Parts: sequence; C-alpha cells; structure tokens
Amino acid sequence: MELRYTPEELTRLPRSVEYEKGKVIMIDQTLLPREFRTIELTTVDEVADAIVTMKVRGAPAIGASAAFGLALYADTTKAKTKDEFMDGFYSAYDRLKNTRPTAVNLFWALNRIKKLVEEHLESPLEEIKHLIVSEAQKIADEDVEANLRMGHYGAEVLPEGNVLTHCNAGSLATVQLGTVGAVLRVMHRDGNLKLLWVDETRPVLQGARLSAWEYHYDGIPLKLITDNMAGFVMQQGKVDAIIVGADRIVANGDFANKIGTYSLAVLAREHGIPFFTVAPLSTIDMSLRNGKEIPIEERKPEEILTCGGCKIAPDVDVYNPAFDVTPHKYLTGIITDRGVVWPPFERNLKRLFNNPG
Repeated sequence: MELRYTPEELTRLPRSVEYEKGKVIMIDQTLLPREFRTIELTTVDEVADAIVTMKVRGAPAIGASAAFGLALYADTTKAKTKDEFMDGFYSAYDRLKNTRPTAVNLFWALNRIKKLVEEHLESPLEEIKHLIVSEAQKIADEDVEANLRMGHYGAEVLPEGNVLTHCNAGSLATVQLGTVGAVLRVMHRDGNLKLLWVDETRPVLQGARLSAWEYHYDGIPLKLITDNMAGFVMQQGKVDAIIVGADRIVANGDFANKIGTYSLAVLAREHGIPFFTVAPLSTIDMSLRNGKEIPIEERKPEEILTCGGCKIAPDVDVYNPAFDVTPHKYLTGIITDRGVVWPPFERNLKRLFNNPG
C-alpha cells in the first residue's frame, strides 16, 4: 500500500487528545460547534468523567484517552512502594474500564498496558512508570498511523461520487484523521469525493455538531440532513456509497455503531448502495461470535428529552440505546488498517487475525 499523503496534508485539525507529563489535554467536544476549546485533566477521575460525559468520544479516541489516564496515574502517584503503586494502578484501571461498555478499544488499550505492567513486575518501579507512559503514547501514535492507512485503503474501493456518513468517525473520534474521516479526506484530496451527506445523528447530534464542523473546517463539500431524510436522498439517486465507523466488530462481521446505522444499512440494501464500515484491528473483538453478544450502552433520558439544554418533550419514559447492531449481511466490506475484508467475513476476519502483518 502506497501512502500518498501525510496526516498534515489531509487535515488542519490538531490531535483530539494528547499527553504531557502530569496532564491529559483534549478537545472538549461537548462545546462544539459553538466553541473550540482544549481542556487539561490532571486526575484519573477527571479523565474517566470526560469519557462518560463524552467530552471525548469515538472508540479509538476513548482508547487513547484511557491509556493516557493510566499514564497520568504513573506520573502523578504518591505511592512509595511497588505494592502501593500496583494497588493504585488496578484502582485506576477499574475506574477507567467502567466508563463505557460498548467501545472495545477502551478495554483493548487498558488491557494492553495492564499486560505490559504485569510482564515487568520484577522491574524497578521507575522503569514500570516509564513503560506505562511510553506505551500510552505508542497507542496514540499507532492510531494516527492506522487511520492514515485506512484512508488510503478505503479511498481505493469507494466509488467516485457522493458519500453519506452517520455520526462522527472523523478526527474528533480518533487521535487524528479519523477512520471514516481519513477515507473521506484522501478521497477529497484525490478529487473523488463530490459531495458528503452528513446525518445530524440524534439524539446528541454528533453529525451536526462534530462531523459537519470538522469536515467544513477542512474544506470538504457537504450537505447536512436530518436522520430521517437519508432514505429519500438515496431514493433520489444522490448517494453512491455509505461509510460509517464502528465501536465493536465481532467475529462474524456484525458490528455495533451509533444508533441509526442499522436503518441506513437496510436502506442501502434496498437501493443497491455499497455500505462499508471502517475500523482498526483494535475495534475487532474476535472473542464474541455475533452481534447479539455485544453489550449495548443505554444513556440518560435527558439526551432525548432535551436538545441543547432546552426541553423538547414532556417527562415520559425514554428508551435511549447509544448504539445498534448491524448484521454482517448488509456489509459490502470492512476497511481496516491491514486492508479491506470482504465476505465471507467470518472466514476472512479469522484469516486477518492469523496473519495480521
């Protein structure tokens, strides 16, 4: 795979989350698009709260943020002995692990660092601390590299024309560039993306607040639509491909993504439109056999009862699943940082993991 572009050639946006000794720095996504502001977090609890309240969101960005939370613990702990340090480490690990249940990158990043620490328990304490910080930074850097590769892989298989996307799987959902975002940016750079249709993505409007903001910022031509307009836009022949992110892909190719994705997949099948999901290997959970086993997060009713702080519905019972599961039969392909996986997904995902290089 020839990587024709660098991250700097594809986006003007900074990294969504970074680490400096003693602080995690992230873009506060709850303020967009009204205000662009970075916040500095200095405790594990603050990092965990930022994940829960979606100041940072998107599976890869959540994973990197959690890793940086452990780095923050390593750099700021007052523990004097290795036993004290490990007690605090496991406490920080549990605090971060219990923030959100669906995005598998969270657990992947935390477990990667935990495994490394447990393999070096005989090492001096200062060396263990250094390993944690170094591994967290490596996770973030690898995410940017993976996104760049996915951008080039995806741009090779998507047709030229108009593309529709849902939620936000751009720079703001990853450390930089995005999963979907990288594909769109490479297509735009190549001149193959004519128009991007952006679903607003109720109930928290990640499409309207975040995707429309960041793609407009990078000069990508787009039109924002409400979620329930997508079918009509397809019926009019104005969509040539659909591309979405993923929070967890399982062994048979079923995947969880922001609520509303399943509806798009069904509509895409009806209208003969190619439907792709894009995610790094860290989003693929081979321990689960099918989508029925994916835990689905349910969020507070206020997200549906209010909009921008304004009451838009009476106090009635609310069902607010943050994600839905799209069966693999609706997928044209899965774009990963190791190439495009085509059906049959169960066989080809297994082959990918048996030969990840």
